[in-house]
Amino acid sequence: MKKLILMRHAKSSWSEEDIQDISRSLNERGKKGAALLGEWMEKSGNTPDMVITSAATRCQETWNGVAASLSQKPEVLIERDLYMAGPGEILELLRSRAKGDTVMVLAHQPGIGLLAREMRVDPPPAHEAFNKYPTGATTVLELPIDDWSQIVPGIAHLEDYVTPKALGI
Repeated sequence: MKKLILMRHAKSSWSEEDIQDISRSLNERGKKGAALLGEWMEKSGNTPDMVITSAATRCQETWNGVAASLSQKPEVLIERDLYMAGPGEILELLRSRAKGDTVMVLAHQPGIGLLAREMRVDPPPAHEAFNKYPTGATTVLELPIDDWSQIVPGIAHLEDYVTPKALGI
Protein backbone atom coordinates (compact mmCIF):
# COMPACT_ATOMS: atom_id res chain seq x y z
CA MET A 1 0.00 0.00 0.00
CA LYS A 2 1.08 3.54 -0.79
CA LYS A 3 -0.29 6.86 0.35
CA LEU A 4 -0.54 9.90 -1.93
CA ILE A 5 -1.06 13.41 -0.61
CA LEU A 6 -2.17 15.97 -3.18
CA MET A 7 -1.88 19.60 -2.06
CA ARG A 8 -2.57 22.82 -3.88
CA HIS A 9 -0.31 25.71 -2.87
CA ALA A 10 -1.62 28.10 -0.21
CA LYS A 11 -3.10 31.53 -0.97
CA SER A 12 -0.75 33.63 -3.04
CA SER A 13 -0.30 37.36 -3.35
CA TRP A 14 -1.40 39.44 -6.32
CA SER A 15 0.07 42.68 -4.95
CA GLU A 16 2.97 42.83 -7.42
CA GLU A 17 1.56 43.27 -10.91
CA ASP A 18 4.88 43.18 -12.77
CA ILE A 19 6.08 39.85 -11.35
CA GLN A 20 6.01 36.62 -13.38
CA ASP A 21 3.35 34.14 -12.25
CA ILE A 22 5.92 31.49 -11.32
CA SER A 23 7.53 34.00 -8.93
CA ARG A 24 4.41 35.00 -7.00
CA SER A 25 4.77 34.48 -3.26
CA LEU A 26 2.26 33.69 -0.53
CA ASN A 27 0.22 36.38 1.15
CA GLU A 28 -0.24 36.46 4.93
CA ARG A 29 -3.34 34.26 4.76
CA GLY A 30 -1.37 31.75 2.69
CA LYS A 31 1.47 31.66 5.20
CA LYS A 32 -0.98 31.02 8.04
CA GLY A 33 -2.76 28.37 5.96
CA ALA A 34 0.48 26.54 5.19
CA ALA A 35 1.40 26.49 8.88
CA LEU A 36 -2.03 25.10 9.81
CA LEU A 37 -1.74 22.41 7.14
CA GLY A 38 1.63 21.39 8.57
CA GLU A 39 0.18 21.14 12.07
CA TRP A 40 -2.73 19.07 10.71
CA MET A 41 -0.36 16.74 8.83
CA GLU A 42 1.74 16.16 11.93
CA LYS A 43 -1.24 15.51 14.20
CA SER A 44 -3.02 13.25 11.69
CA GLY A 45 0.07 11.18 10.93
CA ASN A 46 0.09 12.20 7.28
CA THR A 47 3.76 13.06 7.05
CA PRO A 48 5.36 12.25 3.70
CA ASP A 49 8.55 10.31 3.04
CA MET A 50 9.03 12.41 -0.07
CA VAL A 51 7.67 15.71 -1.38
CA ILE A 52 7.60 16.58 -5.05
CA THR A 53 6.89 20.29 -5.41
CA SER A 54 6.52 22.71 -8.26
CA ALA A 55 9.37 25.16 -8.75
CA ALA A 56 6.91 28.05 -8.34
CA THR A 57 7.76 30.32 -5.42
CA ARG A 58 4.29 29.94 -3.87
CA CYS A 59 4.63 26.14 -3.83
CA GLN A 60 8.06 26.21 -2.24
CA GLU A 61 6.86 28.75 0.35
CA THR A 62 3.84 26.53 1.06
CA TRP A 63 6.13 23.57 1.63
CA ASN A 64 8.38 25.60 3.95
CA GLY A 65 5.33 26.59 6.00
CA VAL A 66 4.10 23.00 6.17
CA ALA A 67 7.54 21.55 6.92
CA ALA A 68 8.08 23.84 9.90
CA SER A 69 5.51 21.79 11.87
CA LEU A 70 6.73 18.33 10.86
CA SER A 71 8.96 16.30 13.16
CA GLN A 72 10.28 14.22 10.23
CA LYS A 73 11.88 15.96 7.28
CA PRO A 74 11.24 14.15 3.99
CA GLU A 75 13.29 14.20 0.83
CA VAL A 76 12.18 17.20 -1.28
CA LEU A 77 12.32 17.22 -5.05
CA ILE A 78 11.70 20.54 -6.82
CA GLU A 79 10.27 19.95 -10.29
CA ARG A 80 9.82 22.74 -12.82
CA ASP A 81 7.67 20.34 -14.87
CA LEU A 82 5.01 20.48 -12.13
CA TYR A 83 4.37 24.15 -12.84
CA MET A 84 0.91 24.05 -14.45
CA ALA A 85 1.17 20.28 -15.11
CA GLY A 86 -1.95 18.29 -15.94
CA PRO A 87 -2.99 15.05 -14.23
CA GLY A 88 -1.20 12.86 -16.78
CA GLU A 89 2.08 14.72 -16.35
CA ILE A 90 1.81 14.49 -12.56
CA LEU A 91 1.18 10.73 -12.77
CA GLU A 92 4.20 10.25 -15.06
CA LEU A 93 6.34 12.18 -12.61
CA LEU A 94 5.11 9.99 -9.74
CA ARG A 95 5.81 6.80 -11.72
CA SER A 96 9.36 7.82 -12.48
CA ARG A 97 10.48 9.79 -9.41
CA ALA A 98 8.42 8.87 -6.31
CA LYS A 99 10.14 7.05 -3.44
CA GLY A 100 8.85 5.80 -0.12
CA ASP A 101 5.44 4.77 1.11
CA THR A 102 3.91 8.25 1.44
CA VAL A 103 4.51 10.85 -1.25
CA MET A 104 3.15 14.37 -1.36
CA VAL A 105 2.73 16.37 -4.57
CA LEU A 106 2.47 20.13 -4.14
CA ALA A 107 1.26 21.82 -7.31
CA HIS A 108 -1.31 24.01 -9.04
CA GLN A 109 -4.87 24.11 -10.29
CA PRO A 110 -6.31 22.80 -12.45
CA GLY A 111 -3.96 19.78 -12.60
CA ILE A 112 -3.78 18.91 -8.91
CA GLY A 113 -7.55 19.14 -8.39
CA LEU A 114 -8.30 17.13 -11.51
CA LEU A 115 -5.89 14.42 -10.39
CA ALA A 116 -7.52 14.29 -6.94
CA ARG A 117 -10.88 13.66 -8.62
CA GLU A 118 -9.51 11.15 -11.15
CA MET A 119 -7.65 9.01 -8.60
CA ARG A 120 -10.59 8.22 -6.29
CA VAL A 121 -12.92 5.26 -6.51
CA ASP A 122 -14.95 6.56 -3.56
CA PRO A 123 -17.59 9.26 -3.78
CA PRO A 124 -16.14 12.75 -3.34
CA PRO A 125 -15.74 14.03 0.21
CA ALA A 126 -18.76 15.75 1.72
CA HIS A 127 -17.10 19.11 1.33
CA GLU A 128 -18.57 21.78 -0.90
CA ALA A 129 -15.17 23.04 -2.07
CA PHE A 130 -13.69 19.73 -3.25
CA ASN A 131 -14.51 20.22 -6.94
CA LYS A 132 -13.12 23.76 -6.89
CA TYR A 133 -9.99 22.57 -5.05
CA PRO A 134 -9.24 25.91 -3.35
CA THR A 135 -5.81 27.10 -2.31
CA GLY A 136 -4.33 24.80 0.31
CA ALA A 137 -6.77 21.98 -0.48
CA THR A 138 -5.19 18.69 0.56
CA THR A 139 -6.40 15.20 -0.32
CA VAL A 140 -4.95 12.07 1.26
CA LEU A 141 -5.43 8.91 -0.81
CA GLU A 142 -4.65 5.26 -0.07
CA LEU A 143 -3.41 3.34 -3.11
CA PRO A 144 -3.50 -0.47 -3.45
CA ILE A 145 -0.09 -0.62 -5.15
CA ASP A 146 3.34 -1.89 -4.15
CA ASP A 147 5.37 0.34 -6.46
CA TRP A 148 4.83 3.88 -7.70
CA SER A 149 5.25 2.66 -11.29
CA GLN A 150 1.81 1.01 -10.88
CA ILE A 151 -0.11 4.22 -10.19
CA VAL A 152 -3.12 4.80 -12.46
CA PRO A 153 -6.34 6.83 -12.13
CA GLY A 154 -9.39 5.36 -10.44
CA ILE A 155 -7.74 3.12 -7.84
CA ALA A 156 -7.43 5.27 -4.73
CA HIS A 157 -9.53 5.32 -1.60
CA LEU A 158 -10.11 8.67 0.03
CA GLU A 159 -8.56 8.81 3.48
CA ASP A 160 -8.96 12.51 4.18
CA TYR A 161 -9.57 15.95 2.68
CA VAL A 162 -8.94 19.31 4.34
CA THR A 163 -8.62 22.99 3.50
CA PRO A 164 -7.05 25.83 5.47
CA LYS A 165 -10.55 27.32 5.86
CA ALA A 166 -11.73 24.12 7.56
CA LEU A 167 -8.72 24.41 9.89
CA GLY A 168 -9.66 27.92 10.96
CA ILE A 169 -8.41 30.40 8.38
